[in-house]
Amino acid sequence: MSIRERYPSPQLPQSHYFVSIARGQSMRTFTARPWTLWAAGAVFAATFAWGAGATAYIAFRDDMLSAYLARQSDMQSAYEDRLADARTALDKVASRQLLDQNSFEGKLHELLSRQALLEQRGAMVAQIAEQASAHGGGGAPELRQHPKLAAMSAFTNLKDSGASSSSAKAYAPMDSTLEITPGPNDKPRPLDEPQRHSSLEPAKATNSADFLATLDDASMSPAGRLGLIAISLDRSERKQELALQALDEAAKKFNQRWKAIIAKAQLPMDEPTGSIPKGVGGPFIPLGKDAADPEFDKNLSRASLDVAQMERLKKALPYMPIREPLFGDMRETSPFGYRTDPFLGRPSLHPGVDLVQAYGAEIHATAAGKIVHAGPLGGYGNCVEIDHGGGIATRYGHMSQVLVAEGDNVKAGDAIGLIGSTGRSTGPHLHYEVRIDGAPVDPAPALDVAAALKP
Repeated sequence: MSIRERYPSPQLPQSHYFVSIARGQSMRTFTARPWTLWAAGAVFAATFAWGAGATAYIAFRDDMLSAYLARQSDMQSAYEDRLADARTALDKVASRQLLDQNSFEGKLHELLSRQALLEQRGAMVAQIAEQASAHGGGGAPELRQHPKLAAMSAFTNLKDSGASSSSAKAYAPMDSTLEITPGPNDKPRPLDEPQRHSSLEPAKATNSADFLATLDDASMSPAGRLGLIAISLDRSERKQELALQALDEAAKKFNQRWKAIIAKAQLPMDEPTGSIPKGVGGPFIPLGKDAADPEFDKNLSRASLDVAQMERLKKALPYMPIREPLFGDMRETSPFGYRTDPFLGRPSLHPGVDLVQAYGAEIHATAAGKIVHAGPLGGYGNCVEIDHGGGIATRYGHMSQVLVAEGDNVKAGDAIGLIGSTGRSTGPHLHYEVRIDGAPVDPAPALDVAAALKP
């Protein structure tokens, strides 16, 4: 075996790279490891990439900057739009809160204005009721038979039903008989309409205590409180209307009844002078009108006129001779009109009626008035004449004893004398006359009315 076959053939080294550079007759060889070549290739690639990027940046810089600025502008615009939307939503919320506040304050102002109006109305209605309840009879017993005004008691217990500590007074009678419960068909209406009904249900606030307890409930919203106050004002307004209607109806019934009685008694309707109160006066101030509710003004005016007429009648009735001059049983022996004179037997005019009771029985004034004569008066014997005012007078003759003096003021039913037989008389009796403007009239109608009114 030869030496060439025994030894392997030569191979290039794998751990180094040799780079030979020849120049003319000279040659230089460099040795480099593999990682050095890889590093040099990486540096070359990086340098190439940097150079390409720099070249591209220089070439497309303006376009890139424009795109970047456009993107930034879009992002800023989107942010500003979202911010504007948020501000708009905040403004809407603030505006809504302001509107709600203004609406609440407006409703509260309207409720306060309505409360003041109802207080004014309540004062007017109460004044009319007080006027109607005054001068209850002036000493006339039969006036007790007249039915009591149903609305009078409604004004005797005005309570503080308050919506707050300083307001919500009783604007109308709090009588339970006048309680109004909203019906199922009642609908809410604006506060400025004449007929007002709250959209809220009355809940359980049926009286003043429950109403105040409900308002003090901390869980109730302000709108709910306003709703309850509006319901209270609705009820108060309705109570005022009912009270005013009751006053007007009662006054009308009173006036119709007593006008019919006075007409049946054939007495003049003029108000007697004795019934006019003394020491009164003052400027004329008409009642204010409510432009929001002209119907209430009409009802108030009508009730005022009817109650004023009733008041005049109440003052006048004690001066109307519609009572009996003798208490107990009495017998009429000679009527008013033409008759045969008991002494001369010739036709004569009898200006009154003759009423018989026991000798010495008391004679009573048939109406209030002033004594204008007390003593002997010709054929009347001992006589008393009473001026009742308004041209009406009564005369009582043949008394055995006179119990009053000229100038005295007497009330209806007062004893003024005793039955006797003085003057032109055939026996104990009372000669009773009714005179109007000095002329005698038939007293029978007035005596019939007195008998009908007698308890």
